[in-house]
Amino acid sequence: MLDNETVILHVTKIDGKSYRNDYTVMWRGLPIGRIRKNPGLPAHIDQWSWGCNVYGQPSLSRDSGQGTDLENCKAKFKIAWGRIRAGLTDWDIATAQKCGEGNRPENAVHRRHHSPPKPRVSAKGRPD
Repeated sequence: MLDNETVILHVTKIDGKSYRNDYTVMWRGLPIGRIRKNPGLPAHIDQWSWGCNVYGQPSLSRDSGQGTDLENCKAKFKIAWGRIRAGLTDWDIATAQKCGEGNRPENAVHRRHHSPPKPRVSAKGRPD
């Protein structure tokens, strides 16, 4: 059984397409980061990267980095997430959830159809 603090890795999907060695990190239904392999990097550079962020919160340089493999990135992510999570208030979490709703595919159509109409502007640059 999952609790409110469980962090889960899901295979990243963009426009319905899954990406190998690319994971979205989720917490309470919110994407809080990503861990992925970066193909095409020179062999002497760490091939994996990780980033931890929460909607509405500033990202710091220590919130992302490189790693040698998936497990190494998960460990580094866990440290960053522990620091970030400790500083989140209930208000921060509610704000992140609200911000995240607008970025979910199921809400994109809703948002598009319910946005207020743009005012029409006359040739002289004044609203009609």
